[in-house]
Amino acid sequence: MKKDEHISEEQLNALVDGELDPEEKSRMYSESELSPELDQRLCRQRKIKELVKHAYEEVPQPRRLTGAPLAPASLFGRSLVAGALLVLGLAIGFFGERYLFETRSNGPLSIAPVAATVTETDNYILHVVSGEPEHMYAALQEARELLDSAGEGQFRQVEIVANENGLDLLRSDVTPYADEIASLQARDVVFYACSRTIERLEEKGVKVHLVPETDQNYTALDRVVTRMKDDWKYKKI
Repeated sequence: MKKDEHISEEQLNALVDGELDPEEKSRMYSESELSPELDQRLCRQRKIKELVKHAYEEVPQPRRLTGAPLAPASLFGRSLVAGALLVLGLAIGFFGERYLFETRSNGPLSIAPVAATVTETDNYILHVVSGEPEHMYAALQEARELLDSAGEGQFRQVEIVANENGLDLLRSDVTPYADEIASLQARDVVFYACSRTIERLEEKGVKVHLVPETDQNYTALDRVVTRMKDDWKYKKI
């Protein structure tokens, strides 16, 4: 067993999130100075979290719209900014000189539509932070289109994680899309309600009721980080 294996990923997460007491933090930093393997794991964990947080900040908050629900295609370009930052950073950290995206020296990232870039390992995690009905609807439509565009015999996994105002998507007493969610769950789409958002609401006296089969055991950030480590594609809607 490697000498750093007694340090779990959960402990590294807690260290990066500033959740350890000073004594425990000092002990882990001291161990990382003596263990190149542990130091590399710590750097990788910190880098992934910073990339995710940066991607969240880069995507502009959606403005309130009127009229029919916004089509998923119109949100795709917005999510590419966050997705490109995350996947590019992870590629550098995990795969060295392997490039996941092609760029032009005098233009923006050039990325083909979803249907044209499908591979046998395409899995997606969709991140909902907006409580606007049209954006919640767009996330569900995006999930459905990703499932429908999978090739014959190909199993594609799709998950949706909601936090901040996006948690309204999964609140049974608030969401207008309970039937659509149940339909996607029947196709093995997993929905996650951010545990931290739930805690904040309950601290304010709000009782949170979730639609059936919603997983509330993760924070949105930790779920996204975990799936990015597994090479899932990330989209913020």
